[in-house]
Amino acid sequence: MDGLSTLTATEAVGAIHRGELGSEELLDAHVARVDAHDGELNLIVARDVDRARSAAREADAAVRRGDALGPLHGLPMTIKDSFETAGLVTTSGAERLREHIPTRDADNVAALREAGAIVFAKTNLPLYAGDFQTANALHGVSNNPWDPSRTVGGSSGGAAAAIAAGMTLLEQGSDIGGSIRCPAHYCGVFGHKPTWGALSDVGHIPETRDLGVMGPLGRSAADLDLAMTALTAHGVGGNPAAALPPASPAARTVRGLRVGLWAQDEAAPTSRACTEAVVRVGEALAAAGAQVVDDARTATSLGEQHLLYATLLNATMAAGFPERVIEAARHRVAAGEIADPVELARSRGLCLSHLDWGAAHEDRLRLIAEWEALFDRVDVVVAPIAPTSAFPHDVERSFDDRYLDVDGAQVPYWSHIVWAGLATLPLLPATAVPAGTHDGLPVGVQLVGRRWADRTTIAVAGLVETLLGGFVAPPGY
Repeated sequence: MDGLSTLTATEAVGAIHRGELGSEELLDAHVARVDAHDGELNLIVARDVDRARSAAREADAAVRRGDALGPLHGLPMTIKDSFETAGLVTTSGAERLREHIPTRDADNVAALREAGAIVFAKTNLPLYAGDFQTANALHGVSNNPWDPSRTVGGSSGGAAAAIAAGMTLLEQGSDIGGSIRCPAHYCGVFGHKPTWGALSDVGHIPETRDLGVMGPLGRSAADLDLAMTALTAHGVGGNPAAALPPASPAARTVRGLRVGLWAQDEAAPTSRACTEAVVRVGEALAAAGAQVVDDARTATSLGEQHLLYATLLNATMAAGFPERVIEAARHRVAAGEIADPVELARSRGLCLSHLDWGAAHEDRLRLIAEWEALFDRVDVVVAPIAPTSAFPHDVERSFDDRYLDVDGAQVPYWSHIVWAGLATLPLLPATAVPAGTHDGLPVGVQLVGRRWADRTTIAVAGLVETLLGGFVAPPGY
């Protein structure tokens, strides 16, 4: 059964459709993987195996009957625990939601089920999806299958690691500060942050409103494309008549593909391993016939973009992460550091008037225009995802006391979100793709594209996958 754990979702669905592989057989194989490895990794926080097995048996019967089959027919998969799942506990890592059993699916979960997917478990995340590591008081710390002493990333960390470890074939994550892309990078898998607004966020805990998006993770670019087909079956951006444009011809063939590189920036201290991954992808695409432009950038610097991103992100987090803000404020009040919880929120930019938000949004619209001008010259921009590869667990200290080691230099923990904001702030699609390993850990890059060009960034990820080898299972998995 272990051989089934390295299939891509696309390969598995094809085998099910052809009657070469049973959905129940595939489900049993993945449940066995969870039983064998989750004791060490701690990725799975809830199971729904009995209902999943019943659904898998019906899926196999439908194949035998010759019924019409959906694009994900019979595919067992897990779901990040921030998405509500009907009849299955959904906690978002919060103690107060320990017994929260939704009566309906989140919109994206419903779309995946309608396409034929079978949800058999939920994966771990930080409290309310609010950290760059996956740990919470309710379910504990998740460990990276490449090195259990290191993080799986956050917030879709359990999701990415479960794919890497062969525990699931496909996942649904969310991303506001790199929460799909960083875990994909740390665990050596694929992930896609869609264009903002493309997919519904109804049923996600917490609500994300501005900046946040929902998107898939898998073992191949084709898996991401397959998932996006299922997730957009009833429209895009709330418009039932809309569809994502197809990938550009150049993105499918390399011929005529224009690639910009943004490998390093003074605003974002980045390890040599992550910078070299961008260069490696550029060299591979150039050797295959793409036109590669070094130092492709917008007029607004990354440092300026980051300040604007932080302003809008903090405003969103104040609305979407009230419990975290309240807990932090109470701690500071108890320590005598502040007299008023509102003081803390203001000091961290978490209180923003509508007038101030409008001014920041106006600056964002100008930046979006700059990106549009850049995409008149290139089809995708290749950039790092995070400052380093997967780093050792650091969950005991507060955010402000944590640091990252970037080639021997300490940088603030919040440096995580500088590269993440590159695509998040201007509402662009970005696809994370594995780009090799360094010192035994995977390293990925993000491919940023024009708004609504999701199929193009995923297709270019497929080219990189072909050129550099794509997903590699962690040693021992």
